[in-house]
Amino acid sequence: MKKNYLYCAVAAIALTYALPVNAADAPAAVSTAIVNIQQIMRDSTAAQNVRQQLEEKSKGFQSEISKKQEQLQKEEQELGKQRSVLSKTAFDEKARAFGKKATDAQKEAQSKKALLDNAFEHALNDIQKAVTDIIADMAKEKGFAIALPSSQTLYYDPKLDITTDALTRLNQKLPKLDVKFDAEPAATAPAPASDTSAETSDKSDSEKGSSDKKSKKGK
Repeated sequence: MKKNYLYCAVAAIALTYALPVNAADAPAAVSTAIVNIQQIMRDSTAAQNVRQQLEEKSKGFQSEISKKQEQLQKEEQELGKQRSVLSKTAFDEKARAFGKKATDAQKEAQSKKALLDNAFEHALNDIQKAVTDIIADMAKEKGFAIALPSSQTLYYDPKLDITTDALTRLNQKLPKLDVKFDAEPAATAPAPASDTSAETSDKSDSEKGSSDKKSKKGK
């Protein structure tokens, strides 16, 4: 999905032309450039640096998770041995405690995976933005109006390929990238405030009015 986003961003550099009324009004051929996005995202020093940081972090998390799993296995085996010597009440209580501990460990593992995924997404977005900015600058320098990803092009003249130049510029502009493992996903906008209090107030006023009418009628 992120690759498609970058393709759209690259293609957005294209200029818009009106349809010609006749052949004489037809605009000149639009100059085009081709970019191998996959190669840039694979070979750039920033992307390689990001992958290295993610791998190291992932290994650390996996080591922590493995230790906890081993501990849980030992506790489960010990709990099984105690089944015959403990009362049903005592055993059920220990079984519930163990189950909670196992559930917490599973949630922690899921949380760590989500943290890695979120960090990768943020880093990928930063690289993609840098690539898009570089291609936009190259368009001004070289005079091309459209940049297309090579993966979506059936044929092109190799002379149109700007991948090497774009990759070189990216490595100079963004040689490495510090992955933010504590970055939070974009916050969701809060829901509009409820009108319950206003409705309650209106309802209260209405009931009060009705009560006053009944009181006057009784008098």
